[in-house]
Amino acid sequence: MAPCAGDSVPMETLLAMLRKHNKCGDDKIGADEVTGLVKALDGDDGYWTDARLKSLLEGFGLDKGRLNLASFARVLYDGPQAALYEVVREDLVRLMDSPDWEDGSYAPLLIRLAWHSSGTYNKSDGTGGSNGATMRYSLEAGDPENVLLDKARELLETVKVKHSWISYADLWILAAYVAIEHTCGPRIAFNGGRADAPESKAVAPGRLPGAEKGLADGMEVDEEGRMKGWEKLAAHIRDVFGRMGISDKEIVALLCGGHVYGRCHPAGSGYAGAWVENPTFFSNEYPADMIGDKWIPVMHDTKMPDGGEVPEEVRPAPGKRQYIDLSKYMPEEEEEAEVRAAPDASEHPAGRYRCVSQWVNCREQPDVTSDIQGRFVQNQELSLLAVKIFGTAIRGLTERGGWVSIVGSGGKTLFERLGDLESKMLKGRYRARTSAGASTSSEPKLGAAGVGKVLAGQEFTVAEIAFGEDPDSGAVFGKLEDSWVLLYSREQGLLCELIVEGYNEKPRKAIKGQTGHQMMLVSDMVLLWDAGFKEHLQTYADDDALLKKDFGDAFKKLTELGCPWSKEFPGAAGGSPVAPMTGCPFVG
Repeated sequence: MAPCAGDSVPMETLLAMLRKHNKCGDDKIGADEVTGLVKALDGDDGYWTDARLKSLLEGFGLDKGRLNLASFARVLYDGPQAALYEVVREDLVRLMDSPDWEDGSYAPLLIRLAWHSSGTYNKSDGTGGSNGATMRYSLEAGDPENVLLDKARELLETVKVKHSWISYADLWILAAYVAIEHTCGPRIAFNGGRADAPESKAVAPGRLPGAEKGLADGMEVDEEGRMKGWEKLAAHIRDVFGRMGISDKEIVALLCGGHVYGRCHPAGSGYAGAWVENPTFFSNEYPADMIGDKWIPVMHDTKMPDGGEVPEEVRPAPGKRQYIDLSKYMPEEEEEAEVRAAPDASEHPAGRYRCVSQWVNCREQPDVTSDIQGRFVQNQELSLLAVKIFGTAIRGLTERGGWVSIVGSGGKTLFERLGDLESKMLKGRYRARTSAGASTSSEPKLGAAGVGKVLAGQEFTVAEIAFGEDPDSGAVFGKLEDSWVLLYSREQGLLCELIVEGYNEKPRKAIKGQTGHQMMLVSDMVLLWDAGFKEHLQTYADDDALLKKDFGDAFKKLTELGCPWSKEFPGAAGGSPVAPMTGCPFVG
């Protein structure tokens, strides 16, 4: 029941009105009152079951039978049903990032789950598609194209248990929408109302596209490096997507946006590697690199132009063929600089910084051969406790552990300084990160009498921050109940890392992609070789904003095929989805 565009009441005004008429004066409203109003707004037609009401109220912070007025205002503003899905969305955000999975994010896996559950649709008879979630059954789950998607379904079980009212079909699609937005892709308006189907509706393997379908045997290529038979593969792709009513432009938008995510695995599909350098961030790198870089075909035992083996990260399983980016084959130049010997960067002192690049690697150590353990994206703010010069680059130590380039080796500015370190930005939960732990003292001074130690891996809360008296020491202390713990000093380095939700609730570990090597399936390369596809590929290589919009539109269409409200549903008069989500965008 969100207000109509053009005459909406601002959230702040609505909240002020509620507070004005709140007779209890505790800035809260009773659960019974909320329940009654929700049913009155939406009509008591059976939609608001106990399970749905429980999700809504608990999701907005129900405490002792009463709900905070600010949360209640959000329910009114968005509309109860949209607010209900927003609760699920927030739980999905919480599970999105994890150092336990590949590149530190489950987003690519969840996007693939939604794509493959939707990509079975057949417009001629209305079978397949997202409406049904039939990949729950062995027939469809066993499709070779769906390998590893059991991990995505298992991951979402915790959300399903918490919100038992939501169908698997809706949950899978909503999870993908959240994943796309969380990784700086488009926000896609979600329509709920898909129903789970019985096993008899499961789709047999064969409806998803094959990466080498129609190619001639062997590694023979023409004068332009195109594998023989590629025209048949292009026709196959058009057939698969055409069966769903998807146009050439939509095909290219889907592949350019969808294949920016994740990587292939020799033990799964047989192919190996990521399509782009950062496979957890939406961009137009896929079309830009496909057009701008040089690509060569490889198999498992192919010899590279310099006589070396295909890099392991992009080496397919025996019998599989793919292309790899020759432009990324040359190794990075190594910098020979010792951390302790490097001078401070006087023009970039320690302080608060904001990322001004699309994304920046965070490495375990400051040299470029160190493992990448995470990435930060544009507009993220960090506290950098130390700043050092390494060759021609300037790098900073983050409060959560790891080093980022403030200025890259080529001179590009990646972070801008916002100001000095602020104690309020450093308060929170910490983890001792060194094997020796961290010493505690009676006062926040280096050399003060020691009173104990925080053990390695131990977590603790810091409610107060103090900076060392000697500015040259760079010391930062955190207040425990009856002592101070040394968090960082220039001499000892970072002893304890700030725990940041969505980043290092668990200690970070090296992500899957370390070398930057990239690959393309042959079915990707046909977008470059086929004139009809290439026209759109070039457009998206030149315009990332247009790709973002068109990918969002095409992905929404794909994931709504076969739903009762979809115009592609044969013979449908046009059913009504559950109210679309209209809440405020969140920051991933």
